[in-house]
Amino acid sequence: MTEIKVADYIVKTDRMYLPSHEWVKDNGDGTFSMGISDYAQKMLREISYVQFEDVGEDFESKDVIAVVEALKATGDIYAPFKCKIIDTNMELEDNPELVTESPYETGYLLKIQALEDDRSNLITAQAYASIIEDELADL
Repeated sequence: MTEIKVADYIVKTDRMYLPSHEWVKDNGDGTFSMGISDYAQKMLREISYVQFEDVGEDFESKDVIAVVEALKATGDIYAPFKCKIIDTNMELEDNPELVTESPYETGYLLKIQALEDDRSNLITAQAYASIIEDELADL
């Protein structure tokens, strides 16, 4: 199983999540790709702009490292652990809709390098799917 389906939302099982709806994928080379979940992009709707902090900048866990602007709302993107931004998805400058079209692949937001190996803020895909179920029950 490579994904979990919760209502109309897909949760990829090859990555970890933050309860605030970001995903983090270990690239196996000391770097991590990061983006927002299918659930998050569908809740925001029509993403129009992504603003990144600077490449090379260090962040503490839970610091805002990017902002996603959409028709419906603006969403802060939080650092999952102490990290450094090593790359941003420059395709999003001209094509922010990639986040909506492919939140787990071409619509990823950035790449980071862990400065400490502390993944205590991350949860499994199964735990994240439960968060979505709980949020949908409250709607």
